Amino acid sequence: MKHMEHNQKKKSHLNTVSVHQQLPVQNKGKYELILNWYKISGKKLLDEEVLSELPVDTLLKILGNPIWNNIYHCWAVEVKHMPGLQPYTQHQFDPEKYAYFIEAYHTMQ
Repeated sequence: MKHMEHNQKKKSHLNTVSVHQQLPVQNKGKYELILNWYKISGKKLLDEEVLSELPVDTLLKILGNPIWNNIYHCWAVEVKHMPGLQPYTQHQFDPEKYAYFIEAYHTMQ
């Protein structure tokens, strides 16, 4: 029983740490956001598009405020994210054919 209580305390501490890691984005420098898509049945990158009009803060809100390290990250785009992202891309999302990811790079400019 003591062992179980110790693990629960440890686990709740991890939840607290992850909440604290989700700090507001500080836009120091510029970021490049790139939408990539792959055939669902393949591993080869089919195409990509720079999302130059999409602010990082908006992207993070659409994705549900994932952890952001201000340098580089890559997130899977789920069907629920597509309506919020569609206004920022020329590509028409087709989740039946493609798997999507957004990469974010800090460009230091």
